[in-house]
Amino acid sequence: MMTAGFLFFVIQLLLLILVALWGTLAASLYYRKRRTAKLREIERTFAEVTSQHLYPLPNEVPDLIRVQRAFRDAGVVRSQPKNVQYLIDLMIRTQRSILGENYLKLETLFKQIPPFRASVRKLESKKWYVKARGIREIYEMDQKQHLRELIRERNNRNIYVRREAQIAIVVFLGWDSLRFLPYLKREMTLWQQIKVVEKLHDLYPEPRLKYLRKAYKVKKPYAQELIMRIIRKFNLETEVDYILQFLDHENFDRREAAIYCISSFQLKEEKLIEVKRKFFKIPNTEQQVHLLKFLQNVSGSPDLQFFRRVLKEGNDVLKLSTAEILWNSGHKKEVQEFYYRQYTDQSLEVIAE
Repeated sequence: MMTAGFLFFVIQLLLLILVALWGTLAASLYYRKRRTAKLREIERTFAEVTSQHLYPLPNEVPDLIRVQRAFRDAGVVRSQPKNVQYLIDLMIRTQRSILGENYLKLETLFKQIPPFRASVRKLESKKWYVKARGIREIYEMDQKQHLRELIRERNNRNIYVRREAQIAIVVFLGWDSLRFLPYLKREMTLWQQIKVVEKLHDLYPEPRLKYLRKAYKVKKPYAQELIMRIIRKFNLETEVDYILQFLDHENFDRREAAIYCISSFQLKEEKLIEVKRKFFKIPNTEQQVHLLKFLQNVSGSPDLQFFRRVLKEGNDVLKLSTAEILWNSGHKKEVQEFYYRQYTDQSLEVIAE
């Protein structure tokens, strides 16, 4: 009897679990259906409001009160943060895809749409990913009125938060943002530098050398590398002297950035002479090889006097690279004579011994 009773209990328990699972599944499907319908309603309302604002009928005056009421009826209210967040995502995606006069119209509209300071409140969160997302939303929606709060985060100990804050400063201030370089207390990674340079180029394509040259005074390594990348990205041939000074710098990363950036320019003869002079002061063979290839590409014909000196003073790797350059540029006799002399000298040393 105990066995039968125990089996009956087990069966009842399993049935109860099964009913609970089916109930959970049904509730999930019902919630998902309602949620999808609500999101579609928000999308439809947003599309109607945006289209009416961008392409109004003749003599139609925008009614911002009606816009706010429409979103409230669609469920975008302070007590529904998920709906507010979905509207913010829609706003950001739309703003990314529109330029020109319509962009300015959208900017005016978005200042009236009720996100209820949702993005700004994220800056108060102790979770780094929430704070970083709030910063990104603020600069993506061009909410410049919150710039002061973003500047405070430029030295945040979390790399993702301070990266978004630094990008936001560039988005809002453009070239004037370079004046904050001396006040950055933490290292700016290569990825951060690239993001800053790309944002500056996309949003402010007209160089403002006054702000750039003021930044030359900054001695922090990450700032110097960033400035070199800006000069390269904007193809500022008048500023290549700033890059040239770092070709033989004692720091490997500074030299690496300088060689990478200078390789984008077609230098004039006096600048090439400076590059060749610094070449022999570079302590890293791999970097010297990169510079050799650049000198070959930028010159119409190889400087035989320079390459002969490399053959004479360089190590085996540099000699081989130089010989390859001379051989491919048609100076085969020069290479043959060099190696013949090398062979002859070695033979004489063996005989002497």
